[in-house]
Formats: sequence, structure tokens, C-alpha cells
Amino acid sequence: MDDYIVMPKIRRMMMLAVLSLVFVAVGIFILSLSINEQFEGILPAIIGGLAIAVFGLCFIYYIYVLIKREPALIISKEGIIDQSSYIAAGLVKWNEIEAIDFIHFSGQIYLGIFTFDRELIVNRSSGVKRVLNVMNKGLLESQVNIPVKNLACSIDELVEAINQRWENAISTEG
Repeated sequence: MDDYIVMPKIRRMMMLAVLSLVFVAVGIFILSLSINEQFEGILPAIIGGLAIAVFGLCFIYYIYVLIKREPALIISKEGIIDQSSYIAAGLVKWNEIEAIDFIHFSGQIYLGIFTFDRELIVNRSSGVKRVLNVMNKGLLESQVNIPVKNLACSIDELVEAINQRWENAISTEG
């Protein structure tokens, strides 16, 4: 059985890049107002600096995704390869997956992958990605959370591809 490859939605990535750039501009504006002493205190400078840093990194990431044009998700005979975000889990093997379900969080639908080892993804990551994965783990029970809105496929096709390959992996394993 061939791999099921899902690309990211280009328009959505472009929209997120533009929004990130807008927030960088807002951060620069707030920072410039705090430097010109039109805002009192250090809080506006901190807010402006954080907006520039966070959304600047987001902008760089989205531009990188647009240029690189790699799959966001690959459903293979080995497992699910998540490359859908900066803190992507990489390969999660079928024998590491306990359950897969759709999770509704903050008005968005995520493909949630629950692993037998609750620390699996955190232990595989390092540095900033590790910190972000720990924070992510605090928000949702699943270890891998893939935003469905960013995937260029239907939910039905995704579920069918996962079920076929997961059942095939279980039948060849046992």
C-alpha cells in the first residue's frame, strides 16, 4: 500500500504568513511608541518586543513552509509522519499509537494522536521544541495535535487512509 501524502494548504499558509507580518508591524509600532515615550512604563516595550519576536519567528516558519513545499502529513505503513507545524512529532509508529481521535479546541479541529507513552513526543524533542511540546501537552491530552484546517485533504479521506494503514499494520504485526 502506497503512502498517503497530505500537503499543507498553500492559501492558508500564505494567509498565516501575512497575518504574522501584520502583527510584527503592530509590534514595531508599539515598540516605537514606547521608545518615543508616548507610552509610560516598560510594559509596552515588552509587548512590542514579544510581538516582534514571536510573530517574526512565525513569519519565517510560514515562508519556509511555502518555499520548501514538503508534505504536512504522511500516512505510511510504518506510521504517521507529522510535519504539520514547527513542533511536529515526526514519525509516530503504529505500535506506539494507542488511539486517534478528532479534538475540538479553541474553535479548531485537531487530529489528536494518543500514544501509549505519554512522554514520547516530549522525550524525542529538545530545546525550544521540547518546551513548546511540554506547553502543548498541558493544553490537550493527546501527544500529537495536527490542525486539520492546514491540511489539503478532506477529513473523510484522512480517516480512511489512517484506518486502512493502521489495520494493515496491525494485521501484519500479529
